[in-house]
Order: sequence, then structure tokens, then C-alpha cells
Amino acid sequence: MSITPQLNIPLYPSRLKADEGVHLIFDEFRRKWVKLSPEEWVRQQFLMFLTKNLHYPASAIAVEKKLVYNGMTRRPDAVVSGLNATLLMIVEFKRPDVSIDEKTFLQAATYNSVLKTPFILMSNGLRHFCCRIDRVTNSISFLDEVPDYLELLQLSR
Repeated sequence: MSITPQLNIPLYPSRLKADEGVHLIFDEFRRKWVKLSPEEWVRQQFLMFLTKNLHYPASAIAVEKKLVYNGMTRRPDAVVSGLNATLLMIVEFKRPDVSIDEKTFLQAATYNSVLKTPFILMSNGLRHFCCRIDRVTNSISFLDEVPDYLELLQLSR
């Protein structure tokens, strides 16, 4: 698999370089160079898709936000905040050749048991799933598409 595989979203120009044989990509959100892998490619491209196409403010996206679960440190791939820094969505990415399955949902749900966001988004760059968690009815509903930022704010009320 190529380090920069084709994805099912528009692709954005990324700053890439090689340093001592290691491929790197500039993470616009963390403002630093990180090792380029197929999963990192998905993350960087999808986050740009959220900001450029779906109008998510870059300032509302935190990459690898630290959380503690059962005494262990975990880092969701990204979280999206709303007004007053309220966490709205956990975002998890996988390489394009990794299917989004029950195990992936369980990972995101584990993070959500700590962060308690109303939305979870998962993508492998080819397939994207966004679901809404209703804590009153203890139910999960899948959205037809990833909402733009204003819609996400409205749905989270």
C-alpha cells in the first residue's frame, strides 16, 4: 500500500519531506512534522476535508487529546469542540485497508465513555461513519453523512 493512498474525499496539498529515509508530513493542527503512515495520511486529509469542505474551525479540532481510562493514558485521533469548548465529537481514523468494524466502534466507544461526546466519527478514508449518541434513550443512530460544523452544533443541542 502506498503511503499516500487514494481516498474517498477530496485530496489537499500537504507538505511532505523525507528525513534520513523517514517520510514525514506536516501536521497543520499540531504545527509539527510527524511520521507519514497510511493512517496519518487519512487523518491529515480528513481533517483538511472537515475544515475546507465542512467548515469546521481548525481551532475546534484537537489532535491526540490525552485522556485517562481505567488508569491508562489514551489518545483519540482527534476531538471536535463546540461553543465554550464543549466536546462534540470523537474522531478515529484507520488505514484504508482496515475495515471499520465492531472493534473500531468499541475503541471509539471506550474513549466516549470518558469524554461523553454526543457524536463519534470514524473513517478509513474510503468509508466514513458518523453516529449520534443519545444518552437519554441509550441509543446510537447513524447519520447519512458527516454533518457540516453548523449542523453539528445544531444537532448537539
